[in-house]
Amino acid sequence: MIVHIGGTASGFRPTEYLGPKRANWGFKCGHEQQRSLPQSGALLLSHVFISGYQLTSTFKAFSAQKTLSDTSDLFEIINTYMTLKLSPESMALETCIAFLLADSYDAEDFLYFKKNTTRRKARMKLKTKQSDNLKREEEREVFNTVLQSLTISEFKSHFQLTPTQTEELVRLLAPCKRTAIREDGWTVWHAVLASLWALSTQESYHSVATRFHITESLVCDQLDEFCVLITSNLANEIHWPQGEDAETSVLGFFSTVGLPDTLCVVGTCFIPIGKPTDVPDPEAYRDAQGLYSIKPMAFCDHKGRFAHVTAEHPSNWHNSRALLATEIGKALLEDPVALLHGKHIIGDSTFPLSEHVLTPFPDYGTVGQKKVCYNQKVQSCLAVVQGSIRTLRSHFPRLRCLQTHSICQTSAAVKACCILYNMFLDTYVPVDCMEDDITQEPFHELPYGHSGSLGGISKRQDIAALLGRATKKRKLMYNN
Repeated sequence: MIVHIGGTASGFRPTEYLGPKRANWGFKCGHEQQRSLPQSGALLLSHVFISGYQLTSTFKAFSAQKTLSDTSDLFEIINTYMTLKLSPESMALETCIAFLLADSYDAEDFLYFKKNTTRRKARMKLKTKQSDNLKREEEREVFNTVLQSLTISEFKSHFQLTPTQTEELVRLLAPCKRTAIREDGWTVWHAVLASLWALSTQESYHSVATRFHITESLVCDQLDEFCVLITSNLANEIHWPQGEDAETSVLGFFSTVGLPDTLCVVGTCFIPIGKPTDVPDPEAYRDAQGLYSIKPMAFCDHKGRFAHVTAEHPSNWHNSRALLATEIGKALLEDPVALLHGKHIIGDSTFPLSEHVLTPFPDYGTVGQKKVCYNQKVQSCLAVVQGSIRTLRSHFPRLRCLQTHSICQTSAAVKACCILYNMFLDTYVPVDCMEDDITQEPFHELPYGHSGSLGGISKRQDIAALLGRATKKRKLMYNN
């Protein structure tokens, strides 16, 4: 403790109050500066305030300088003043020094009080947390009761799965290691339900958190973890058709559409996102409207089941460029025979024509009957993938407002929804196929485009001629 006492013969005018203020007691001393008592004979005026009354005492200090640096100095001064037998009025200084001592003890008391206050606040916070947890447990009990009272159709309308399918999903994810923060009483069942609800609605995360009686941050963490667990542990639900699956898909397209040797059909859409923070060039994902979005590209078999999905590339990329960046596009360049086994993929006019990817004939108003028939069947094939994408976004509206700033998290969410779609394909009601909001120029009209490879042009002509002969034969049979 450093005490500032100073003044002149004309009077001491301190400028601030420091020290304890208990029972309206105060005194004018400063702790901001260390001072020494003046030489012998100096006259000091010390102003002491006691209950609002000012008392002035006059005293003489030591002949030598002395620093008031601890309480022992204070006691020594008190004894010196009493030895000098100063007037009773000067004893007011002793009162001042006593308060300085009290100030020192008050500091120790304050530290003790501060520790006790911190402990009390910690205990109150713990009690509040326990009370909130108890309240949430009671609310979850009510939620579980209401959940059990739902019919199968009501449950499916909220979670896009039946109770049996949800239980199967919980059983598959239960052994997986979870890292997201969990609350007391929060199980895999609750995490799956909350994530399915979040994916199946466009409610704000705050509304979802209120509905499930958890925090908003936990909803976001659980949803991200749910999508990662789905894509990492159930990735085999999306696979390229090989062997018997490939033959089944080819026969399926031929029987339903009438287009031979078709293995898969490819289509795209767009998913809005926030400005990505996990890519080197975020502005590459800004579209013509100034918004950020990605372009998922999906390959489907004859049933509309997703055979391959990628959701990493900017939506302003042309489909021809996005195809080359996918694993399927790279496989078409490296070893198309191992991928397709002589079959082909159907795409729209935004993809380059080749013997491995067939597209419709350009329609300039002079297309013959054979080409019209071929184009109609190509459009029927494209309706399969467009219908799957439309149904996917209809049953999982969260894909329209993910509000993420991560390409990785967005890709995981898209693939997780596609996996759920494949696992429970019979559950989802198809949605009327509609054109996507973003249209692109045909590949052959681009500055770097072309009309197609020779093999692709020849194969497309042969299929169109085959379809024309089959149509003519059916007409003859009908007339006879």
